[in-house]
Formats: sequence, structure tokens, C-alpha cells
Amino acid sequence: MNKTDINKLIKYSDDKPHKEIFYDSGGIKAQIMCLKAGQIIPPCKMTNDVLFYVIEGEGEIIVDSKKEELKANVSIVVPCEAESRSIQAKTDMVILGVQSKSKGI
Repeated sequence: MNKTDINKLIKYSDDKPHKEIFYDSGGIKAQIMCLKAGQIIPPCKMTNDVLFYVIEGEGEIIVDSKKEELKANVSIVVPCEAESRSIQAKTDMVILGVQSKSKGI
């Protein structure tokens, strides 16, 4: 068992999104991402399926040119087959990201 107090991981950086990995095992990697309003996680290709869960804030995710609004208590799964994904914060955001290191979440 691994217990983590997410509130202790919430930290913001003025110049870029802050990422804090709090769990990394053979099959799962979990991190908290904190973005100030206007900050962007630039487009990239992931080799793993990723589940994003918005803890607080609002923004949008773009996956292969398709935009989806994000807000607190919304989750989205981005499959490893996606060519690109990026996230932009409209307000300060806290996002839980969980990567599956094996095919399929």
C-alpha cells in the first residue's frame, strides 16, 4: 500500500508547469501537475496510456487536434496511439496524471 497526501504536493512555478512524481512502480507512474493560468504543457507523444483527472481549475486538452474542456472532477484517458497531446490552463490547475506502462488502462 502507498498513501500520498496530494495537498502536500501542490506547488506552482512562475516559469513552467510544476510536476511531482509521487509513485512509480513497474506498471504505474502517478504525478501531480500544477499549472498557473496561461501555462501550457506542450504537445508531445506519449508511449503509454495516460489518465488525467482534474482536481481543481479549468483548462483544455488537445489530443490529435481535438479540443476538450477540462474542469474540476473531470477525467480523460489519452491512449498511447494518440499522436499528440497538450494541456493549457485557463485558471490555476491541479491535475493528477496516471500512466499505464502496459497496454490499456
